[in-house]
Amino acid sequence: MIRRLTLALGLSLALAGGCQGTENVTGSPTGAAEGRTLAGMLPEIKKSLTPQIAEEKFGVANTALGSGLVILVYNVEDGKKVNLAFPGPAALISYASWTDKSGAVTDIPLRD
Repeated sequence: MIRRLTLALGLSLALAGGCQGTENVTGSPTGAAEGRTLAGMLPEIKKSLTPQIAEEKFGVANTALGSGLVILVYNVEDGKKVNLAFPGPAALISYASWTDKSGAVTDIPLRD
């Protein structure tokens, strides 16, 4: 439980600290990849997901943060963002969540 809270805090601090302007911004100008939806991503967010597999399945992340810890942020419909956290560039996913446009965060359970 403490590890999960620490990871969530680290993720939120990394996301807040990464919002300094337009540096390192990738993705489409509209903020969401063509056809990318939260519902479409959820079935693919599994314990076996790595950053490379995430990029193959979902495309290039709109924002990639971290040094050591890798956080991929994907913009989806209605101003939502899907956040995927990995302990390293080749490691299995350790945490996933989505954020609505008001900033409320909801955990995404990792499927087997």
